[in-house]
Amino acid sequence: MMFSFLEVIFLGAVLSADSFSAAVAMGSRPFTTRDALKFGISSGGAEAVATVFGFWAGANIIDMIAPIDHWIAFGLLALVALHMAWEGIGALRNKEAEEIEEAEFHNFAKVLLVSFATSLDAFGVGVSLGIAHKPIVPYAISIGLWAFGTTLFGLYLARKLSDKFGPIFTLIGACVLGYLSIQMLSI
Repeated sequence: MMFSFLEVIFLGAVLSADSFSAAVAMGSRPFTTRDALKFGISSGGAEAVATVFGFWAGANIIDMIAPIDHWIAFGLLALVALHMAWEGIGALRNKEAEEIEEAEFHNFAKVLLVSFATSLDAFGVGVSLGIAHKPIVPYAISIGLWAFGTTLFGLYLARKLSDKFGPIFTLIGACVLGYLSIQMLSI
């Protein structure tokens, strides 16, 4: 039951890449600090919970869902990517800056959907940690905190970039989420 502190930190950092990418993709809309914290908590929480659930599932039910887990992740991310692409194209057609500025941040259901879809890799890692008999608590904490932090960083980075690029950045974000959805098929 040994674990390395560096292993825990590194694993959390690596797994946060999807959360960061999703935050950059979704951060093209105006958001408040409260919106950012909701997304960060949702993302970090989903990653930590998925890791713990994966740890439990590794010993109990993984064989039942393994054949379709990648299709579930693909479908969720692809739907969000298509919706964002639709919004980006609509904004390019309607170039009035006032209307773009009045857009609201994504609803909480979409934030939860993206948080869940990007946490499926953490589920897989949790399964591996369970099989290896690693202590789950330090890993889940690291994974959750890294996802929270990189989600906030991605949102604020997107805010800086979206002031200049607006709808184009939304389309790029849709492409990033589309790419992530296709990557899920190779898992």
